[in-house]
Amino acid sequence: MQPLTDLVRTVVAILRDAFDVFRHTATLGLLSLALAVVIWFVVSDAQNPPKTDYFPGLIPVQAVNVPQGKAPTSLSETGQVRVRVRADEDVWDELSIDDFKATIDLSGMTQAQANLSVSVSVERNDVKIIQISPSSVDVTLEPVTTETKPVKINTVAVAPAGFRVTEQSVSPDAVQVSGPQSLVDQTDAVWVDLNLTGVQVSLEHDYILTARDKDGRPLDVHITPNTANVSVTIVRTDWVLTFPVNPSISGNVAPGYRASSVEVDPPFVNVRGPVDVLQSISTLTTDTIPVDNAQSDVQRSVKLLLPVGATVDGSDEVVVRVRIEPAQGQRNVDVAVQIAGLNDSLSAAIAPDGVTVTLAGPLPVLDALTGDAIIARLDLSDLTPGTYRLAPEIELPGDVRLVGFSPPEIQVTVSLR
Repeated sequence: MQPLTDLVRTVVAILRDAFDVFRHTATLGLLSLALAVVIWFVVSDAQNPPKTDYFPGLIPVQAVNVPQGKAPTSLSETGQVRVRVRADEDVWDELSIDDFKATIDLSGMTQAQANLSVSVSVERNDVKIIQISPSSVDVTLEPVTTETKPVKINTVAVAPAGFRVTEQSVSPDAVQVSGPQSLVDQTDAVWVDLNLTGVQVSLEHDYILTARDKDGRPLDVHITPNTANVSVTIVRTDWVLTFPVNPSISGNVAPGYRASSVEVDPPFVNVRGPVDVLQSISTLTTDTIPVDNAQSDVQRSVKLLLPVGATVDGSDEVVVRVRIEPAQGQRNVDVAVQIAGLNDSLSAAIAPDGVTVTLAGPLPVLDALTGDAIIARLDLSDLTPGTYRLAPEIELPGDVRLVGFSPPEIQVTVSLR
């Protein structure tokens, strides 16, 4: 930018000098002024240089001066052209397709087909058209005709589940279609596109009409009138209610075990169907889940048993888990009382010599328990000869707990040997 700055300063100096000289010598002053102007334009071009390139958008070609009773039906190369233009750098960012207009003049067309030059105009004075591509297009001209075509309803999306269209009508049921003969001949019907997504009530509405051929392709013709009134009657056929799931379980778990709980995922389901079908349901059951001789949890994915005419939202299966755990109980075990800590110079007599221990815990553990696994001990440490009543210490395996023992005390007689 430094050279440009120096150049601007030079221009300003030349202008100032030109003014001074002009006061003394008119001819020399005019020459200086002209030189300054030239330099000024050079500076402007250097700061905002012109750019020549193709405009990035495609310009649609329009037919003008169409002979009466005729209509163009086809333009080669999709009816669009590209233009190469010249404009200053800052103008390019402002250009849009709306700044350009591409036309073909049909006023002199006397044959059914012709190749005509494309003319492109631009509304801006700071943009210059350099090139048009393609520069000409093929045009087919046909007579304009009018025919009556039926109006039909095209349901592009149906009513939501649980609702049904019972009646629909369109008015008018026929319209006038005008345009080139070939396009009018291709018109199979004029359609209303009806979208019933989420619609749960009857409706009446005006819709735009679209002419289409037998394959459903839209056609560029004139439709009179271009709208139609559609009336649709929608009724509710299905209702939705929520029911709990009561799984069906059969068989007996292994002896000493019990089914502690039953879990269902999901525990409730939404059932859809006619009112009379839903009224016949009190609870939902499932395929049978056997638990014969089970000693651990049983988990199954089972189907829901639904009456005819009923469906569920989502999967028709649920996951059922039957939790199996050991049953709890009690058991009495006779245990001999052991003596510990007695001085070697002493002897002891106990009465009674055993206790009945009451235990609680899982039945399978209690059933397998023997007296050897339980210890009833009397600690006679530091005792001297005499008679005592002592409670034994009871030691148990880890899976059971002590409820009590009988008798609660043992009579102990200590004497010298």
